[in-house]
Amino acid sequence: MASETQVKQYLAYWFQLGKKLVVEKSGETLLPEPIFHGDRYSQAFNDCWELCVSPDSGDCYLEGTQQTVRQLLEPQWDIDPCARCQMPVPILLHGTPSCATCPCHDLSFWPNDELPKPRLQVNTQVSLRELCRRIAETGDGPSSSSHSRSNLNS
Repeated sequence: MASETQVKQYLAYWFQLGKKLVVEKSGETLLPEPIFHGDRYSQAFNDCWELCVSPDSGDCYLEGTQQTVRQLLEPQWDIDPCARCQMPVPILLHGTPSCATCPCHDLSFWPNDELPKPRLQVNTQVSLRELCRRIAETGDGPSSSSHSRSNLNS
């Protein structure tokens, strides 16, 4: 079963490639911008998510797909990487699969190894601490380079 977290990540990845959310009842399409705010989803993304799960909205699905967001939260669905592009795609676990295709099927520019791949939000404090730790482990940090300079000046 795809968790709420997995379905949110699925949407966030595809939103980064310009795929929109279709709200069938109103006929509108949404593409939240920005998707992330620091290490969290943005307010625009959260508003879009609330619309997806609201019973008043009707069916909402990612442009170019047939599975609704509410369907993806049911036990017979999971989210796995596409064999073609490694982006998250819905997979039917039980029953006969529909003609489900990867949302990348109508993106002429994707997959493209020369473009940055979509990503999840980043906690910059954790990332910076990890970077500092790795630099300290290699011995190439500021303290070792200043020590090397002082030896050269002696």
